[in-house]
Amino acid sequence: MNSRIFRLPLAVMLLAAFLLPSAFASSAPSVYGDALVPVLASADDAELLEVVILMNPRPDTQELQLYLEGVRSIEQRRALLWDEVSRTAEIAQDDILGALYADEQLGQAESIRSIAINNSISAKLTPTAIRRLADRHDVNVIEYSPDVQCLEPVETSGTPGGNQTDEIAWHVNQVGAPDVWDMGYTGEGIIVAIMDTGVNYNHVDLADHLWDGGAEFPNHGYDVYSNDNDPMDYHGHGTHVAGIVASDGTAGTQAGIAPDATIMCVKIMSDGGGADLSDVWAGVNWAVEHGAHHTTISAGWYNISNALHQGNRDTYEVARLAGLTNTKSAGNSGGSSFNTPPEQVSAPGWVPSPWHNPDQTEPGGQGGLTVVGSTNSSDNISSYSSHGPVTWENIDPWFDYVYNNGQNQGLIKPDVSAPGEDINSCSYSNINGYTIKSGTSMASPCAGGSIALIRSINPNLTPEEVDEILQTTTVDLGATGKDNVFGAGRVDVYEAALLAEASMSDVVVNLDPLYEPYVVLQNGGTLIFDAEIRNNYTTATPGQVWTEAILPNGNTYPLDVYNVTFQPGVDIVVTGVQQNVPGFAPEGEYLYVAKAGQYPGTVIDQDSFVFLKFSLGADSEGDWNSTGWDLKQNAEIATAETMPGKFALGAAYPNPFNPTTTLNVTLPDAGDLRMQVFNTLGQEVATLANGRYAGGQHSLTFDASNLTSGVYLVRAQFNGGQALVQKVMLMK
Repeated sequence: MNSRIFRLPLAVMLLAAFLLPSAFASSAPSVYGDALVPVLASADDAELLEVVILMNPRPDTQELQLYLEGVRSIEQRRALLWDEVSRTAEIAQDDILGALYADEQLGQAESIRSIAINNSISAKLTPTAIRRLADRHDVNVIEYSPDVQCLEPVETSGTPGGNQTDEIAWHVNQVGAPDVWDMGYTGEGIIVAIMDTGVNYNHVDLADHLWDGGAEFPNHGYDVYSNDNDPMDYHGHGTHVAGIVASDGTAGTQAGIAPDATIMCVKIMSDGGGADLSDVWAGVNWAVEHGAHHTTISAGWYNISNALHQGNRDTYEVARLAGLTNTKSAGNSGGSSFNTPPEQVSAPGWVPSPWHNPDQTEPGGQGGLTVVGSTNSSDNISSYSSHGPVTWENIDPWFDYVYNNGQNQGLIKPDVSAPGEDINSCSYSNINGYTIKSGTSMASPCAGGSIALIRSINPNLTPEEVDEILQTTTVDLGATGKDNVFGAGRVDVYEAALLAEASMSDVVVNLDPLYEPYVVLQNGGTLIFDAEIRNNYTTATPGQVWTEAILPNGNTYPLDVYNVTFQPGVDIVVTGVQQNVPGFAPEGEYLYVAKAGQYPGTVIDQDSFVFLKFSLGADSEGDWNSTGWDLKQNAEIATAETMPGKFALGAAYPNPFNPTTTLNVTLPDAGDLRMQVFNTLGQEVATLANGRYAGGQHSLTFDASNLTSGVYLVRAQFNGGQALVQKVMLMK
C-alpha cells in the first residue's frame, strides 16, 4: 500500500473521505482554450456560450493507482476510487459553483453541470461571466464546446432478416459468440451502459434484462443530455446499438453477442444526434457512479482542441482505474480527403487503450478506451472505417505517442476491428422488429458485447487484462500484427473466452464487506463481511485459508489459519463473518486480507478491503478474534448462514443525503439500543436512539439540517455489546 497515504493524519483522511490532494496534479496552461479565444472576441454580451471548465487539480492516475494497490476486487476498487474522485471534485468546485449559480440568478449562466470524473464543469455562460473566471487559480482551462452532430452517417439498407425463429445474425456467428454460449457464458451479471441516443427499453429482445434503477431511475437509466430519468430513444441509433450487445432473440433474430448482459440506458445525445464532449464525460461519470462494468459509445468529434483531448483522456484513465472497460467507434471517415491521419479517427477515440500492445513501439502511457474499426462478412475492412495513427505529441501533460509528420509511429488506431457492415439489430420504432445499419457505430457494440462475455467468465479481470485478452486473440487481418487499418485484428470472442478461462486462478477469493469503507471508533469495533472461495481444481486438494491485518506502519499482523479441502468445482461460502478490531489497535488505515493456498508460503489468490481505526481507546471489543469462518474439511460446501434475528445496521438511504437520511436497525429481541452520530473529530452531534426497543426492525431518521456538509459516523450499540458503525455523507 502507499506509504504516503499511511502517514496522513487520521482526521484528515476521514474528513476528506479518502481524498488525498497529493493524488491530483496541477498544471497551468492558458486559461482560455484555443477554440474559445476567437468566439469570445466576437460574441454578443448577452450570448450564452457553451463551455467546459477544466478545474485544478487534475486527476493524477499514477498516484490514484498507488492508492488502490492491493485492492483486487473490482467493486471495492470502484468504491474507493469514486469516493476519492467525487470528494476531490466537490472540494475543488465548491467555490466556483457558488459563483456560477449567482451568475445564473443574473441571467448570465444556465445548464450548469458538475462532472467529478475529470474535475470539470460544463455550462452556458455569457462572455462577461466567462471573463470573471479568467483570474481564478482553481481554473485550468475554459474551452468552447458547442453541440455538434456527432452521429456519423450510417447506411440503412436491405430488408431486415428478423422474425425468423431461432435465427442468429451473421455478425454474432462471425465472432464466435454461440461457441461461448455453449461454454455456459452469456454475459450474465455484466452491466453494459449504452451511451447513445437512448434505448427503446420496451423492445422485447431487451425488456427482460435491463438495469433496475429502482424508484429513482424507473426507466432503466438516465438521460444525461436532458437531465431527466427517461432515456427513451426517438432516433433509432441507440436501440440498434443496444441490440448488438444484448438482443436475446425473443422477436426472432438473435442479434446480441451477450444476450444475458444487463443493459443500462445512458442517453448522451439529443433526439437528432447532437452532443458535445462534456456529455460523454457526464455519461461515463454517471455509468461509473451507478455500477456499470462496460460502456460503449458510437459517436465522434473531429478537429477538437487540445483542452478537450485532455478532458477525454483524464475521463477514460480514471474510468479504467475504476474497473470500467470502454469501447468506441473508430469513425466513418475512411478515405476522406477532409479528415486524414493523424486526425481521421474521431475523438474521444484518440485515447490509448488500457493495454500497451508490443507492436506499439512508439512509447506512451495507458488510457482506457478500446477503439473499434468495421469489417464486413468477408473480413474485409469497411470502406468508411477510419484509419490511424493519432498522436498526443503536443497535448499537455502527456506529450507522448510522437508522430512528427509521419517520421514516428504515433499511436496505432483502431485497437481491434469487428463486424459493422449490414448489421441486423433491434428497431426503435417496432418493439418486435429489426433493422439493418452499417458503420463503425455497429462495430463498437459488437466488441463491447464480446467484452461482456469475457468479463462474465472472470469478473475480476482488470481492464488491462480484458484488453490484452481481446487484442491477443483476434483474427489477424491485413499487415502482420497491429496496424492502423484492422488494429490487432477482427475480434474472435471464442478464442478470447478460452484465454479468459485459462486466466482464472485455481482458487479465487472474494471478500464482500457490509460497508465500504469500515470506520472503527476508539474503543474498537467489528468488521462484518461475506467471503467466497471459488474452487477450480479438478481434484480435491488440501490447503489453508488464512487472514492478516496490514497495519498502518505497513507491518503484517497474522490473525487466523483454517484448514480446508478445496473440492473440484465447488464454492466455499461463508456469510456474516465477524472480525473484531480491539481498542488498543493503533489509529490509521488498515488492510484486512484473506489468502488461500498452502500456508504460509504459497498464495494462490487473495482479496482485501480497507478499514480505518480511530485513536487508541479502551479494549471494549477485546482481542483480534473472529467468528463465522466455518470452513469444514472435506465438505462440498461450507456455509455459516446469517442468523435471521441478528443485530444489524442497514445501509443509510439516501447516502449522500440532504438534509435527512433513514437508517434501519434490526434487533434480535427486546433490549437497549443506543445510536449516536459523530463528526470526523469524534464529537457527538446527534443521538438517534437511547432507550429500550422491541425486537425486530426499526427505522430511524438522521436530520442534519443544522450541520455542515461532510462525513458523519453513525454508531449503533445493542445492550452495551457489539457496536456497528457506518459512514454517511451530508452534501448541501
